[in-house]
Amino acid sequence: MTTIVVARKGGTVAVGGDSLTTFGDTRLASHHKRVHDKILRLGDTWIALCGSSAHYVVMENVLPKAEHRDFSSRAGIYETFRRLHTLLKDHAFLNTKEDDGDPYESSQITALIANPSGIYGVYSYREVFEFDRFWAAG
Repeated sequence: MTTIVVARKGGTVAVGGDSLTTFGDTRLASHHKRVHDKILRLGDTWIALCGSSAHYVVMENVLPKAEHRDFSSRAGIYETFRRLHTLLKDHAFLNTKEDDGDPYESSQITALIANPSGIYGVYSYREVFEFDRFWAAG
């Protein structure tokens, strides 16, 4: 299980995540990996991911292909992830099914985003929340 956190004090923001990767019964400690793959940087935006260990490599490859990337506001992030959802399905073969009663297709991603405009949390149905000082997920 992943734990990610973002905290802001004054003009400084810190983004962190645990270093353990698991897939099935396998546990992969950080000292066995070259890439510590839970926090992705795009310009002045840091995106911390939790969920499947595949998320990092998928997002690293799909996000640059997204025509619309706006991390400057809650609305911009929603629109970015809404459009990204189609790319995830078409290019990365995302399985959008979680439960039978789901109101929307799931993107299967939980992410925390930090940049000069704020701290945001994005959840599987593309819900976007803005936080004042800190937030954690996982």
